[in-house]
Formats: sequence, C-alpha cells, structure tokens
Amino acid sequence: MNRHEQRKKIFQIIFQRDHDVVDLENTAFYDMYDTHEYIKRIVDFYFSNSEKVNADISAHLNNYTLERIPKVERNILRTAISELLDGDSPERVVINEAVLLAKSYGEKDSYRFINGVLKNFIKETDENPHGEQ
Repeated sequence: MNRHEQRKKIFQIIFQRDHDVVDLENTAFYDMYDTHEYIKRIVDFYFSNSEKVNADISAHLNNYTLERIPKVERNILRTAISELLDGDSPERVVINEAVLLAKSYGEKDSYRFINGVLKNFIKETDENPHGEQ
C-alpha cells in the first residue's frame, strides 16, 4: 500500500475516533493500523499528542475555533499536522496530500482553507523551529 493510500486510512481512522465515538479497535481499517507501521506511527502520534496537535491547529485559525471547523476538515488537519510533526515526508508532499483529501472528502472549497492553515503552520515552524516565543 502506497503512502497516499496510507494517509487516507490515517485520516479515516482519526475521523472515526473524533470525540471518542468509537474505540480504536472497532474502527474500520483497524486491520491496516495493525499491519502498516506508518499508519500506526502517525495515528499513535496523534492520540498521544492530540492536545499539542489541536493547539497547533487552533493557533493558525482566524475567526474559527477547532470545534467550528467541519469534522472532515478538522481531521484532515489533525492528520497532516501529525505527519508534519512526526512523519518523514517532505512538507510540500504532506500539504498536497491534505489538499487532495479535502478535494475528495471535504466541502467545495475546503482545500483552500486546509492549504492556508498548513502553509501558515509550516511558515511559523520554519521560522521558529524550537517553539520559542
């Protein structure tokens, strides 16, 4: 399974777990989580660091709160930020993949929103790599 397909499964697992509606073991694609190291790595990173990931997203929103963002877009951002923080793919690849997910699963122009939030996150991270204020 290529990385593109793995990212879709990561997003789908995180989406299903939003607000703890279902246990990880009961999510669709749990078998892939169990057998694909990259899926497991990014999903585990998100759930171990969800407060930081959510705070990073919230810090890059204008006139929105995390809970006001539609569920699809919220979880695409969670997937992408988790991969940016713990994955090994180039930043531009992660952004492009998040945009593709938004075009496939999100609202009509949500890919623009996703692209803007992620670019701002990367810009700030590149300017301030150690999180210093």
